[in-house]
Amino acid sequence: MGSARDRCPPHKEAPLLGIACMLVAAATFVAMDSMAKQLGQSYSPVQLVWARYGVHLIVMVVGLLALRRFDRSILISQAPLGQFFRGVLLLGATIFSYLAVRELPLAQVYVINFSSPVIVTLLAIPLLGEPVNGIRIAAVLAGFSGVFVAMQPDLVAMNPAMAFPVGMAFCFAMYQLATRYFSHQDSPITSLLYTAVAGGLLCSLVVPFSWTPIQVSDMLPFVAIGTLGAVGHLALILAMRFASASLVSPFLYSQLLWATLSGFLFFNELPTLNTLAGAFMVIGSGMILLFWGRQDRVKHGNGE
Repeated sequence: MGSARDRCPPHKEAPLLGIACMLVAAATFVAMDSMAKQLGQSYSPVQLVWARYGVHLIVMVVGLLALRRFDRSILISQAPLGQFFRGVLLLGATIFSYLAVRELPLAQVYVINFSSPVIVTLLAIPLLGEPVNGIRIAAVLAGFSGVFVAMQPDLVAMNPAMAFPVGMAFCFAMYQLATRYFSHQDSPITSLLYTAVAGGLLCSLVVPFSWTPIQVSDMLPFVAIGTLGAVGHLALILAMRFASASLVSPFLYSQLLWATLSGFLFFNELPTLNTLAGAFMVIGSGMILLFWGRQDRVKHGNGE
């Protein structure tokens, strides 16, 4: 029986399909966080995160079995500790995310989390030895300035919950760096499986201490959180397979539109002028970093 990598040959470039997958991922993640925000009024974040990863793992295993693509090779990683560490980082980002959406408007949380590419660029310089130049530094400074504007300094002192989306962005940035570092060692399916196992295992150890009986009416949203998480990450992986990261990544910013719509329809939230101004600065800096990174790869003969 061939390995998972052998049975997953590279796809032909399909830019429109890649963009469509990224748009699906963006909408799916916002739907998942919206449900977590609603359920967060009655259940602990740990219990919600447990559902997120537990159901994710079940959905993934059942799907692989149904497609007859589950075998031992999927379980074998060239860097098991590193993959587990990746999962812990994403788990941290998820916990901070659910804490953040429970206390803050969805749009504001997403704007602050959009600083992840900026943090990735900043940390990739010392951790991965990536080059630094004036344009990158300027984009990083602009991005962090946008986060500062979106957080509204006068609210930070009054609302300690502002620390949650910052922690979310940092953990997610570290997760992306770890993913970049270990991406050449394992198949996407193996990486996705380890992510679910790490989150599900750690949450299962602590969830009994913060368990609240789940109401029958909340059963479906609990299952939906994990299902949407699995579908969203699969769509993200497919987007990166069908098209270059520099092409599809900007479409993840469509999360702001969905978050604004969801916040208005379900939570009576509207983004402030500070949030919109900060979003413009953060997204602009992210676009510059993506474009400049692609130019560097083309210049050095490593185009995507």
